[in-house]
This record gives sequence, C-alpha cells and structure tokens, in this order.
Amino acid sequence: MAVVRDLRVLLRFQGFRRLLSVRLLSQGADGVFQVALAAYVVFSPEKQTSAAAIASAMAVLLLPYSLVGPFAGVLLDRWRRRQVFLYGNLVRAAMASATAVLMVSHAPDWLFYASALCVTAVNRFVLSGLSAALPRVVDDERLVVANSLSPTAGTLAATAGGGLAFVVRLLVADSDAAVVLLGALLYLCAALASLRIPKELLGPDRAVAHPGLTAALSGTARDLAAGVRHLTGAPRREAAWALAAMTLMRFCYGALLVMLLMLCRYEFSSTTDDGLALLGLALG
Repeated sequence: MAVVRDLRVLLRFQGFRRLLSVRLLSQGADGVFQVALAAYVVFSPEKQTSAAAIASAMAVLLLPYSLVGPFAGVLLDRWRRRQVFLYGNLVRAAMASATAVLMVSHAPDWLFYASALCVTAVNRFVLSGLSAALPRVVDDERLVVANSLSPTAGTLAATAGGGLAFVVRLLVADSDAAVVLLGALLYLCAALASLRIPKELLGPDRAVAHPGLTAALSGTARDLAAGVRHLTGAPRREAAWALAAMTLMRFCYGALLVMLLMLCRYEFSSTTDDGLALLGLALG
C-alpha cells in the first residue's frame, strides 16, 4: 500500500520518529482524558446529569480550539517547540492529576471544570507545535506526505486512547479518577519522549526578528476582525454562507451527541456501567 510505503520512508528520519512518538503519546493521553471526563460528568452514579452539564463538558473540550487556537502561532514563534512539548505535557500531567483529586474529593463543579479546561487549553499549543515542527524533521519532498500522515496517526492514537479508557473504566478500575490518572501517566510519558529531541532542532529560528508580543497578539485579533468584515462584503457572501453552513452542521452534531449521551444514560440502560458500555459501542 502507498500509505505504508510512505510511512516506512518517513520513519527513516530519526527526528520524525521521535516527533511522532511525542504525538502518539500526547494524543493517546488526550483520548483517555476526554473519555474519563465524559464518563465522570455523564455516567457517575452520584450525579444526576443534565443537558447543561454535558454542554459544559463539551465547552471545556472545544473552547480552547476556538479561543486559544488563533493565537497559538504567535507564541510558538517565540518559544522553543521542544520545550513546549516538554513543559506542556508536564503541565497537563500535573493538572490531570489535580483533576483526579478533585473527582474523588467531590469538589465544586466549577473548580473541576476549570482544572479540566487547563488540560485541554495546553493541548492547543502542543498540537500546533507538532505541526509547526514537521518541516524541521523531514525534507521538502516528503513534507506534504508527513503533514497528512502524522495528524492521521495522532487521531488514531486518540481513538485508541479513548478505547483504552473505556476498557480500563469498565473492566479494570471502576473509577473515573483512575482513568484520569492513566491519562496523566501518558502525558508524563509524552514529556519524557520529547527529551530525546535536541532542544534547538524544532525551532523557531532565533535569527528571525519578531514584533513585540503585545503587538503580535493585537495584530492577530485585528486580522481576525478584518477577516470577518471581509466575509460580510457582497462579493464574498458565498464564502460566508459556506462557513455558516459548517457552523450549523457542527451545532447539530453537538446537539445530536448530547442527545445520544442522555439516551445512553437514562433511556437505554438501567445502570451507569451499562450506559457507558452502550456509549462505547455507539461511538465505536
């Protein structure tokens, strides 16, 4: 198969292999953490879950991509990307462990969501850094292939991590906190894997001058506003409608997912474990 052949060629690059190992461990941990978060919010026996609680959990998972994502590149142009992977995953390991403690101590919901939000917010920087570092570890001829295969492998790792979380939760440890700690362990492994990459290999280039951080952040905000104004012009209405259609599709997908979670929790199962198993079957 062409995909296997391309991957075999890419794996000859030592830097790519090490960067890919960081991605697989990091996104595998993301899958574990996200399933543990959903299981705790929706399927904990002591919780009477509402649609609002599920929406809050989804906001924790998705808001960093919308709010932090546009500004991640500004910071990644100033920070060593290897250090972003190291310290970012260490922070996520620590915050995931704190989230597990909050679970078992029955802390207020807002504190739990704030801790979980810190984990997912750092994820945006790590994923952006992984993509930005690829040109440093493969040649120009294979960069397009690497850009397609590497995120796909990461998505598969996240799916596998989610499956592992389901198995651990249902068969090994009847505790959402234990599953979160498993995610913290994988984040720690991702941080340790990043130490195998030379500190300066992944950039950014120190010789390139950058504007001040405040100016760069405000410039990004102005560019976003200019993009919105550009779409509202009459010649670009088709593009605006296309974006609106995508937004509506994502909204409907979210509403359908909330409905699926509520049905698995209350309608189609008599116990929380049965509901969680049914959800795993539906998503798998």
